[in-house]
Amino acid sequence: MKLQLEDRSLSEISQAPVLDWSTTPLAKDHAGRYAKIIDNVFTPEECDALIALAQSDGKQFTPAFVNFGMGASDKFIDLEFRNSDRILRFDQDAAEQMYRRILPYIPELVELKPLDRYWECIANIDKHLRPTWKLVGMNERLSFLRYGPGQYFREHADTFVELPDGRKSFVTIQIYLGEDGVEGGATRLQNSIATRFFDVEPKKGRVLIFQQANIWHTGRRGGEGKQIYSP
Repeated sequence: MKLQLEDRSLSEISQAPVLDWSTTPLAKDHAGRYAKIIDNVFTPEECDALIALAQSDGKQFTPAFVNFGMGASDKFIDLEFRNSDRILRFDQDAAEQMYRRILPYIPELVELKPLDRYWECIANIDKHLRPTWKLVGMNERLSFLRYGPGQYFREHADTFVELPDGRKSFVTIQIYLGEDGVEGGATRLQNSIATRFFDVEPKKGRVLIFQQANIWHTGRRGGEGKQIYSP
């Protein structure tokens, strides 16, 4: 199956402010860190098409692994820590289409230069080198996650990924694909000791983007119905 997303005109794209942490309980913990919540990036029909893409070629949702490296065997199942289902799909064309759709909403990430507002919190991975990082695309490793009743993903912070061709990841992009009105399934952003938090509720077509460094988060326990996220 091939994904087909239509390009949008600039008039269809609304401004997307960076999350103002001062309006959340995490003001003291995450001040200056990067996160953005953007609604209606994908239409309901496009969300359904992404779910269909995940399940094309006979793919089925199976228990999600905990990965600790890039190797095929660098993974294990731990249902006490990660209890949800997943489909992994490697699809460069779909990743490029999703990237083109999201790109107009994130001009602040196109180029990260030392001393820029978000370089320090997002891309400062080496104390001795201070390179400029340019946004080139989205990882073609698309991870479709499904949370059913009682399923969850415990507290964790995402890690930087370095691909063999030299590309590096600095932010996580999460697209909410499931139907609205499902009980549970929020993404909880929190401090490292889970004493303060801010919940991002699932909404079909919503995109959540956040820096991978130092943003602890959980996939909250699902209620009735199923919630699906990508990538």
